Amino acid sequence: MKRLFPSTINHRPLKRLRPRHLGYAALGYAALVIAGAFLGAEIVLRSKTRWVKGDFVPVGRRGNKLYLPASPETLSKGPLGIVPLLPNRGHLVVGPHRMVGTVVERPILQERGALPHGALAWVSTYLYNGTPAQLGAEYEDVLVPTEVGEMPAWHVPPHQAERDALIIVVHGHGGQRAQALRMLPAMIRTGCGSLFVTFRNAHGAPKVGKGYLTLGDTEAEDVNAAVLWARENGYKRVILYGFSMGGNIVLSVLRPRFEPSPLPVVGVMLDSPALEWRDTIRWQAQRFGLPGFLARRVGRFTQRIVTRRSGQDFEEVDQLAAAPRFKVPLLLWHGTRDRTIPLAQAQAFAAARPDLVEFHRVEGAKHIRTWNISPKEYDGQLERFVSRVLA
Repeated sequence: MKRLFPSTINHRPLKRLRPRHLGYAALGYAALVIAGAFLGAEIVLRSKTRWVKGDFVPVGRRGNKLYLPASPETLSKGPLGIVPLLPNRGHLVVGPHRMVGTVVERPILQERGALPHGALAWVSTYLYNGTPAQLGAEYEDVLVPTEVGEMPAWHVPPHQAERDALIIVVHGHGGQRAQALRMLPAMIRTGCGSLFVTFRNAHGAPKVGKGYLTLGDTEAEDVNAAVLWARENGYKRVILYGFSMGGNIVLSVLRPRFEPSPLPVVGVMLDSPALEWRDTIRWQAQRFGLPGFLARRVGRFTQRIVTRRSGQDFEEVDQLAAAPRFKVPLLLWHGTRDRTIPLAQAQAFAAARPDLVEFHRVEGAKHIRTWNISPKEYDGQLERFVSRVLA
């Protein structure tokens, strides 16, 4: 029987990939893995960020309301800090946003100094980019002696004359001391003194060797030196408070190598902590768009490069593996929108030590922005925890 509709399709055999094509593909794959790994290693090993993250935008003002151009920063949940650039002076905290046409409207909650209409200003979810003086708090610049040099710090003494407990605050990878000033009012209300410290190879601190970080290992020596500083300045006990990589650092201070501690560590507070760096490196590779199988290979190669350059021992800073040895109460916050450190690490840590860890999963919070979602709730959790561990 004849076909009514003869086929017009020309069936040709598929061409086979030539060996050189396969070779080009393999070379491209290898180049991608190597380039990604070297870039990742450079990010992991260095931390020299000077400025607190934020946007620079023109600010409109009408009475007690500010108007800002829409951006991820100005549309973030919770309050923002506004610092006008020179020649203006001042600082504002603004409340939750709402859209008015194409601009973002926020009410002024606190104001120091002046912010005129049309000023160019720094806008940030970190609220502050200076010193405790931005909050009107009394403080002193101090230096913490360590084996590698003196580390700059801010000391906010307690209101009462007697010095009992000191909260030692440690920023993260590429972070700055100012990032934790949002929590200073709550820390002051606890009756404790506060010491905002930094560590070797961070901005403003002494450079050691090639300037490489060790992800919590040797940086813990500088925080342990801050505990010794506390003893020499009349304090009797300490609470450690770490953000991101700072969380790994303060947990590293609890290792047996630092026993006996210069002062009793009665509690630890962790905000979005980096608890397992190998997992974090793989997570970061996927964050930059690499598929899972490629992210795993880039992650493993990155780890080899980091170890070869700095001698990094990833086992030494694996706080998930170390969880069984901890003995002090821990307060832990982690946000569900954290794209820097996997939420799963905090969940695993809390599950491993439910007897010690008070865990707060903060819905909608980005990396170290858990306070911003509900400042009153966060402050209350902090104050109650401090009261409990000092009782």
